[in-house]
Amino acid sequence: MVGPGPHEAVAVIGAFGGIGQPVTEGLAQTGWRPVLAFDRPAMLPEQSSGVIVPLPIELSDADGIVPALEAGRRHAPHIGGLVVTAGIVDTTRSAALTRERWAEVLAVNLTGVFFAVQAALDWLADGGRVVLLGSLAGRTGGVITGPAYAASKGGIESLTKSLAQDLAPRRITVNCVAPGAIETPMTANHPPERKAAMDAATPLKRHGQPDEVAATIGFLLSQGAGYITGATIPVNGGIRMD
Repeated sequence: MVGPGPHEAVAVIGAFGGIGQPVTEGLAQTGWRPVLAFDRPAMLPEQSSGVIVPLPIELSDADGIVPALEAGRRHAPHIGGLVVTAGIVDTTRSAALTRERWAEVLAVNLTGVFFAVQAALDWLADGGRVVLLGSLAGRTGGVITGPAYAASKGGIESLTKSLAQDLAPRRITVNCVAPGAIETPMTANHPPERKAAMDAATPLKRHGQPDEVAATIGFLLSQGAGYITGATIPVNGGIRMD
């Protein structure tokens, strides 16, 4: 296999969130078949479109990840791409952060992501693609978000590099997309003055759109991205350039 493309199966974990939804829909529109759309049960639509197949998963339940992905295998024996956009945001500052909340954020945003990729390794075809979702907070330590979230997303960048090295012999690329301020239901709840300050600090003077992140993920899944691996691609309007 030279690389993934239309008419191959792809799995998206976190498929119906603010960024996951446009990723899922975009992959379906560009010809991936089927799109195996994993998310928390509460996030799943009631019906399948036929192309997009909703499947339940809880990344916080490490023991349940393998059985969840096994359900996906019944729809496709192999996948050409794996995207993990699932995650939870936490704004708790250091002094108030409990052990329980720290463990919860890391379990979903980092530990669960690793075990999901690990569980998919023999499902993912040689020459396939893996894309993980980082964050600007992984580089900056977070402005609005707290240390648990920042640490988990910094860990995603390091995990990306390690997986890229491990999977290179199989010609599987592993990359990370790190969004800045994106217009999602999460940021819609921020005070207007906070959003205005973020826009003012961003060279492009606006929040990004979920479909701009989805387009970057779509490129990294494509055949044209076959020589990119271990990279973190910022989608942040230029607020951080490095």
